Parts: sequence; C-alpha cells; structure tokens
Amino acid sequence: MLLYKKTKKKRPAFMLVSALLATLILMMIAHGFMLMYGGQFTYLQAAKTASEGQQYAELVGEKVKLEGIDAEEVTSKTNLDTLTGNDKDKDWQYTYEISDGTEDDNGNIFKVATIKIYKDGENSPRYTYEVPLSSLGNNTNGLEVGMVVIWTLAANPSDNYLECNGQAVDSTKYPKLYALMHNVPDYRGMFLRGLGGNSATLGELQGDAIRNIVGSLPVNDNVGFPTSTGAFYYGYSFSYGPKDENGTVGGIYYFDASRVVPVAVENRPINKAVRYFIKAK
Repeated sequence: MLLYKKTKKKRPAFMLVSALLATLILMMIAHGFMLMYGGQFTYLQAAKTASEGQQYAELVGEKVKLEGIDAEEVTSKTNLDTLTGNDKDKDWQYTYEISDGTEDDNGNIFKVATIKIYKDGENSPRYTYEVPLSSLGNNTNGLEVGMVVIWTLAANPSDNYLECNGQAVDSTKYPKLYALMHNVPDYRGMFLRGLGGNSATLGELQGDAIRNIVGSLPVNDNVGFPTSTGAFYYGYSFSYGPKDENGTVGGIYYFDASRVVPVAVENRPINKAVRYFIKAK
C-alpha cells in the first residue's frame, strides 16, 4: 500500500516583499498628493490675504488723498473697523507716515504717504502702499468749494470737508463756503436725484410718492362672487339671515398692495447707506 504525504506549497518570499513595496509606494503617492494640495491651499489662502490687504490699503489711501498734504500721520496701529465701521475688519490694522515735503519753483509742495496694513497685530505689514500728495491736489482735490462728495467710511475726512447735516458754516474758518451758503444742506436719509425729468426744482425737497396701484372688482347681483384682479382679493363669505327666508350670502374683499408691489414702512429704491460731505475749503 502506497502512502502519499500531502505537502503545502510555500509562498515565495518575493511575493511578500512585493506587497510591502506596493504598500510603501501607495503611501508615498498619497503623501505627495497631500503635500501638493496642501501647498495649493496655503497658496490660495496667502493670495486671498494679500488681496484683502491691498483693498484695505487702497481704502486708507482714499482717506489720505482727501486730507491731502495736511494729513496727520497715524503711527500707532489702528484697527480698520474704526475706519470702516464694520466689526469684521477689527483683525486688520493700519498706519501711515507722511514724508517731508519738497517744494518746486512755483511753491507747490509734494509729499508721499506710506500706508502699511497689518493683520492680527503682526510686526511685518501684509501690504505697503504709497500715495503721492501735493498742494495742487490739496487745494481743490479736483473739487471746488461747495462740491459734495460721497463718503463710505465711519471716520470723518479732514476738516476741509463738512458733513451735510444742516450745520452752520463758520464764516471765519470757511469764508469761501460761507459766501455760498450759511448752512450746509442736510442730506441725512435723503436720496439725491439729478435735476430734470420729474424732479423738483434745484435744491427743493420733493415729497415721497409711489406709482399707482390698480385692481378690478366686477359687481353683478347674478354672478355670485366675481373674480378680482390686482390688489383686490376675496376673504371669506357670510350670510345675512336664514337662507330659506331669502337670506343672502355675502363676502369681504380686501385691498393689499403687497400682492402687486414690495411694501415697507417707507417708499424707497434699492439702496446702500453713505455719508455726504461738502468741500468747505
């Protein structure tokens, strides 16, 4: 009788090594992808922060331009929310320094304001921006005394401008403006409109009004409850007296302008709030 011994086949050692190598390669590839996408995310975040810094610098620059060569330096880091009035800007700070002025042969003075934008109190600025200033621009900034500008910041511009809130004009400090008006106009809560068309005369206050709202409600004893249109709509029915004693069925129709146009406690166009300042000197 022959006996056969059953033997197990041994897996070659190289198969185990191959599996380990494949696993190691996959781990290296996965790590490479993590580094690549992580680097891209960091780059995008840095680009976004730099873009925000530039926008803030340009915003401060507009303030400095309006102040002109009379602008006073801001050497201590100041939160931007004090300028914009927006709490989300409190993590950003700004400073600006004004260079010594140089004078040309005609007596015109030139300076440079260097604006620096910081984030979270960092020592190094995220963005630096230079704004040229001159007495040519400072005298008028391209504006004549009495011209009105729109101001979008919570902080006031220089005292070359007065807010249009109906205040009296100081004849000593602002003689040119005083010669034009003794009180600045009051534009608080007002929508300014170009002269012409359906506007009032220049400087006259025009009261509020809305476009006509229309609807129809047909009336006929034999039609029951007619179909209404526009701002009219049917509410509910009720009866006068028992129906078997010739009682009549009635109803209530309502007028609701919101079925036709947007409504509020005031008449207004789509808007954003700004401040108006008048060039005073």
